[in-house]
Amino acid sequence: MLHDLLRAVPWFEHLDAALLGQMAASMGQRRLDAGEVLFHQGDTGYDCFVILSGSLEVLTFVNEVEHQLEVYAAGQIIGEMALIDRSPRSATIRAVEPSHLVVITESDFKTLIGSNPELAMSMLRNGTTRVRNTNQRMIGDLERKNAELLKAYQQLKAAQAELIRLNRIEQELAVARQIQESFLPRTLAQPAGWQVAAYSRGAQAVGGDFYDCIELSDGRLGLVVADACGKGVTAALFVALSRSLLRAASLAPWIFQGGMVLDPESILTGALWLVNDYICREHAESNMFITLFYAVLDPRSGNLAYVNAGHNPPLLVDAPGQGLRELEEGTLPIGIMASQEFEVQHSHVGPGERLILFSDGITEAMNTAGEPFNDDRLHAVLREGVAMPTQDLVSMVIRQVDAYAAGAPQADDMTLMIVTRAA
Repeated sequence: MLHDLLRAVPWFEHLDAALLGQMAASMGQRRLDAGEVLFHQGDTGYDCFVILSGSLEVLTFVNEVEHQLEVYAAGQIIGEMALIDRSPRSATIRAVEPSHLVVITESDFKTLIGSNPELAMSMLRNGTTRVRNTNQRMIGDLERKNAELLKAYQQLKAAQAELIRLNRIEQELAVARQIQESFLPRTLAQPAGWQVAAYSRGAQAVGGDFYDCIELSDGRLGLVVADACGKGVTAALFVALSRSLLRAASLAPWIFQGGMVLDPESILTGALWLVNDYICREHAESNMFITLFYAVLDPRSGNLAYVNAGHNPPLLVDAPGQGLRELEEGTLPIGIMASQEFEVQHSHVGPGERLILFSDGITEAMNTAGEPFNDDRLHAVLREGVAMPTQDLVSMVIRQVDAYAAGAPQADDMTLMIVTRAA
C-alpha cells in the first residue's frame, strides 16, 4: 500500500499515522517506463515528486547537445525548485529505469514542512549541495574547455606560422622559377634554311632539365639538352651552375681570344672538361651528376659534331619521316669522374631531315595505369607530324604526352628540342 511505501521514505517518517494516511489517500502517483520524460526543461509546473522506486536522470541541453547533470534514486525528492520559486523547470527529468513516483502538491509540501521543521533545513542542505556540485561541474567543464581552447589557439598559431613559412617558401620558389626560366634562351637562333624550336617544363616548382642554343663563332650553333639527377631546388641549382659554366666555356675562346675560330671538337671537349672538372672538384660530396647532349652544328654543311654524356640518344629523322635512327651514345655523365675524356662523334643532318633532342621525361611520362609513353609512341608522333613546321611539331608532341598522361602526376621534367633542315 502507498501508506507503507511512504513510511519507508525519510521525508515522511516523522508524520503521525493519521496525517500520513490522510496524505496517502489524496496523493497522485506516476509510473514511468525507462526513457520516459517526467517533464522538460522550461515546462511550467508547481508539483514536486518523491521517488519510491527506480531512478531518474537530470538533463540540460546546451546548443542542442544533451548533458547529464546527476541521477536521483529512490527516496529522493525532485522538482521542488519550481514549487518553491514558481519558475519554469530548470532541467529535463527522464527515467533511467522503470520508476514509481508520488506527486507532492504545494499544499502537501506545506504540510510536510509544517510537520517537521528539520525537513526544511534538510531540503535546503540538499539544494545547496546540488547547486555546489553543479557549480563545480560547470567550473570543471569551463576549465577543460579553456584548456581545449588554449590548445586549439596554440595549434592555430602554429598552423598560421607554418602557413606563413610555406607562403614564404612558395614566394621564394616563384622567384627561383623565374630565375630558372630566365636561364633558358629567350629566342632561338634560326639560321637560313633551318628551324629550331624547344620546350621545357619542370615536374616540380623548379626543374632539373635545361636546353640551350649557343651562337658560336663562324655562324655555328651549340645545341644542348641536359638533365640533372634529382628534382627540386638542388637539381635546379646544378642546372644553373652547369648551364652558366657550359655557355661561358663555349664562348670564351671567341670572346677572349681575339675572335679566334676553334674547331668543333675543341669547343666541345674544352667546355665539357671545364664543367666536369669543376663539379667533380668542388661538389663531389653532393653526389650530383648531369646527363647532357652537346652538339656543334654547322648550318652551312649540316655537319654535326657531338658528345653524348650519358643522355638519351637523340633521333635523326629522314625527310619522308619513315627512317629514324639514334645517334650513338658516348661518355659518362658530367660529375661522375674527374679528368674523364670526352669522345667526340660526328653525324650529318641532310636536307629535309630533323634532329630530335629530348630528356627521359618525354618517353617515361606515365599514364594513370603507370605505363610509360615510351619510344615507340614518340616515334609514331614524329612520323605523324613529318610535314609540320618545327614549332607545331614540338607543341603536338607535348600535347600527345599530356593527353597520354591524362592528368596523372609526373615525376620527371620534360624537355624537347627539334632542329629541322629545309628540304
